Amino acid sequence: MEYANSTQKQDVQNTDNSESKKTQPDSVKNSEQETEEEPAVVVEQDGNVQKESIQEERAVSGENRRTTAKWQKEDSEDLSAVEIDMSRQMSEMKGYWEAGNMEAVEDLAYLPRYRAASQKLSGTVKYYYFGDTDENNRPNGKGLAMYADNQYYYGEWKNGVRSGSGMWINYFVYDQNAKAEDSLYLQHSYSGNWSNDLPYGDGAEHYDFIEENMEVNVGYNRNFIGKFKNGLYDGEIYITNYYKDGNSKEWSGTAKNGVWQPFGKKDKKGQYPVIVELTNEDNYQWMAEKENVNQGVNGLISAAKQ
Repeated sequence: MEYANSTQKQDVQNTDNSESKKTQPDSVKNSEQETEEEPAVVVEQDGNVQKESIQEERAVSGENRRTTAKWQKEDSEDLSAVEIDMSRQMSEMKGYWEAGNMEAVEDLAYLPRYRAASQKLSGTVKYYYFGDTDENNRPNGKGLAMYADNQYYYGEWKNGVRSGSGMWINYFVYDQNAKAEDSLYLQHSYSGNWSNDLPYGDGAEHYDFIEENMEVNVGYNRNFIGKFKNGLYDGEIYITNYYKDGNSKEWSGTAKNGVWQPFGKKDKKGQYPVIVELTNEDNYQWMAEKENVNQGVNGLISAAKQ
């Protein structure tokens, strides 16, 4: 039985009676942007940045009274009317990120003023940047970037691009009437090494799911740990998937430039075994040849991908 949507590049079919898949939301697939020479919009530190906690801000804005989940849009919301203060917003998020308080970072990312700022970048590879710069005012050293589609990066930079060690996160937001299968993801992230603005070297890709929207007896690929090259899997990759009941399985596969290397011949449906369960060498995840391309960190906004 084929479980994967053939239009989604990283879907795979499992050989046992349970399903295993890694789907890709529409917002991720539409991330190709126009290339611009200087995508960084450097945000300067404001000495008069307001000091207000997330909890205090929620009390004033009514955030604690919202009737929807944080990943759902409010009825008739208009982000274009939301007031933003980039110096304050970038400064407070950078502070929480540096302190390792990722729960606070997540809370901020879902606030209307952060989503409104990210929305202003839609359709571009531009990003707001707050951190160290070189003599040409390009990102250089350590800093925080905000992109379109509620994407963020905090880590090391060199000559205006992500380079060194850093973490990228995409926070997803859905309409209230979105179907469960179309609103599966809460977050998509990558932590590890970067070069030329893309994941390169040792790293870990991770997905968080909205569990109420997960199907029973379906294993969703959650972690991909190993070597990356230009944002693609390249080498041996350790994989774990996750089930709604809390169970998980461990898998392994080898990729070369974003192409999984098959363990054997294709089946009658034209699919190849590309990922094997570590505790059951007869159980594979299968993928069609035409889908087995550009396997890696999908959805990442970067001028280097153009």
